[in-house]
Amino acid sequence: MDLRNVRYFIAVAENGSITEASNALRISQPPLSMAMAKLEKELGVTLFDRKPRGIELTAAGEYLHHAGRRLLAEERRISDTLKSMGQGLAGELHLGCEPMCLWRIGSTKISQFLSIYRNVTLDLTDANPRVQLDRLADGTLDLAIMPIVAEEPLQAVNGVHFDVTVVDELPLTLIAPKAWGLDETEPLDVASLTDSTWILPARIPGVRILWRIWADKFAPSGAAPSEIIQVPTVMTAAQLVGAGVGVSLSSLEMARLHPDVARIPVVGGWPNVPIAIVRRKEGIVTPIAERFVELFQGD
Repeated sequence: MDLRNVRYFIAVAENGSITEASNALRISQPPLSMAMAKLEKELGVTLFDRKPRGIELTAAGEYLHHAGRRLLAEERRISDTLKSMGQGLAGELHLGCEPMCLWRIGSTKISQFLSIYRNVTLDLTDANPRVQLDRLADGTLDLAIMPIVAEEPLQAVNGVHFDVTVVDELPLTLIAPKAWGLDETEPLDVASLTDSTWILPARIPGVRILWRIWADKFAPSGAAPSEIIQVPTVMTAAQLVGAGVGVSLSSLEMARLHPDVARIPVVGGWPNVPIAIVRRKEGIVTPIAERFVELFQGD
């Protein structure tokens, strides 16, 4: 299977049509159409159905879209590894880091790493854990740093399983609008906030860190808030809390970034959340990624 044709196919799949893919690839349509026909003949399957306004992937096409991205990422890693072996440590680190983890530990380690390995460039994705797992699975990321729930192993994504190494813990706090004037020294019973509006990152299938902790805290009271606003990220939640919309759960480091929010102690406290480096169980780990992981081993 010609990797160039796989690369062409992925462009067609992601652009939604041969016309758009040819523009993105900067080649004319006839050679691209011939390459797709050749790939389908070689594999013995139909990869996409031609529609009047583009293409629609078949089941085989969906599979090749995911598997092909992993294949091309592995090709990149092989190339980067061999270049590193021949030229010393140089190349790119494709790293994902969930925002709370970035403030807790990620930014410090990134700065330390780049100061040691000056010929390495960083491609950073600060996104929620679901996005990071998807990009680990398709090979876009080498490593990801994210909070996890020890009782809930990470689910496989498109058949890709993950290795998890815990490297730190994330302290949590309840945050409320400063303007509410809540006591910041006396622990508050969270049951008293049942009628308050809670702002939480949107539920993510298979990765429900804050939701799990939040639900466990309310379980003993037998009641839970009914007014919940779901937002894309913890940063959005903190901004809305500062604006007086409601309360939320945040990391201590992130809460300190927002002068308009108060950090409120709660009865019984919150459990610390494990922070882990996550990588694919199978696949090449570049020397650059290995060196980054080594920074955490002395902590």
